[in-house]
Amino acid sequence: MSKIAALLLAALVAGCMSTTPRQAERYFILAPAAVAADAGRPASSVRIAPMSASSFYDTQDIAYSASPGTRAYYHYNRWTERPQLAIHAALASRLGPGSPQNALLLRTHLDEIYHDAAATPGAARIVLTAQLVDADSRTVVARRTFAASAPAASHDAAGAVQGFGRALTELIGNLATWVDAEARVARLR
Repeated sequence: MSKIAALLLAALVAGCMSTTPRQAERYFILAPAAVAADAGRPASSVRIAPMSASSFYDTQDIAYSASPGTRAYYHYNRWTERPQLAIHAALASRLGPGSPQNALLLRTHLDEIYHDAAATPGAARIVLTAQLVDADSRTVVARRTFAASAPAASHDAAGAVQGFGRALTELIGNLATWVDAEARVARLR
């Protein structure tokens, strides 16, 4: 009986061990690509509320899609911080800190951020919803969904991260232009 137990224990240990080395964990920083010198700050400054995120993307794991309608996480590849925190920091840097006297509050929600890897090399996709809210009356002044996409440099997490930087730059530029236009309209009311 003890020989059988020893054989079972040996088989169990052998099944749990791997002869191939495990890939090292890699952590990537989500940041916009270099912004053009003339991009500057918009004329209108707003207060920026912390960004919320859809539950699947509220993680440091980098998501990808191998086929339409599916999502998964890359193994061994992660963000250094949750994407909504990095995007919020980039928005605050571009739009300015805002002051308590500002009548407008920008609320944002990260709907999606994933590497669309159905084709090689794929594309980095970011979708977020923004609302401008009158801080005094708490009414929504304007609402819009922004989507940006950029080709991945390669068909892996590292290549997707390069695409995310370019997509984030485009998305923040479009959002800043929208905030500026909507803030001007709100002042006329």
